Amino acid sequence: MTAHGKNPTLSLLLWDVALPLAAYYGLRLAGQSEQVSLLAGAVAAAARIAWVAVRDRSFDGFAALLAGVLGVGLVLSLVTGDAKFLLLKESFATATAAIVLLLSCFSRTPMVLVAVRAGSSVAKRAEIDRLGDEVPAFRRAFTRMSAVWGVVLLLEAAVRVPLVYTLSADVMNGLSVVLLIAVIGGLSLWSVRYAEKVQKRHTVAT
Repeated sequence: MTAHGKNPTLSLLLWDVALPLAAYYGLRLAGQSEQVSLLAGAVAAAARIAWVAVRDRSFDGFAALLAGVLGVGLVLSLVTGDAKFLLLKESFATATAAIVLLLSCFSRTPMVLVAVRAGSSVAKRAEIDRLGDEVPAFRRAFTRMSAVWGVVLLLEAAVRVPLVYTLSADVMNGLSVVLLIAVIGGLSLWSVRYAEKVQKRHTVAT
């Protein structure tokens, strides 16, 4: 897998992450309710799953994870009207995502590897499969990436809890958005660079 051309993880950053978040925050800025915005984000992620499945005949696990995150937030926002609890919905959602990512580290297909594979062309997907079968260090690198995502998202979920009960709702509403975008954006950019280095190193090595 070469380092030039489109990196497969760009799909992760631009579509799996940006599309549902853009739907959610775009509608929030337009004045829509949290429930409507969460539903739009979940629908966008679900549409991404269906489109990839039809186009490539493969399941986009990372898009499914994001749809689940937004779905958890949607359910929590519907079952309670408590303002403080509603502000905690992102913590419940990101904690759920973190647990899924960490559990995937014990499987043969860690979640970040699933995402990278889903965003790749047919030829690159075949190369990823070959490297995963023939080079244990390659698969371990993506297990490490999934673990990093899981740990960071779990920390993000934990940090939000005292902030919700310390800061005013008006301040926390904006800060919660900034925190979520900063964490997911930072992890995505790190994943792009790290995955590129891993793929280049192991392709050269083989």
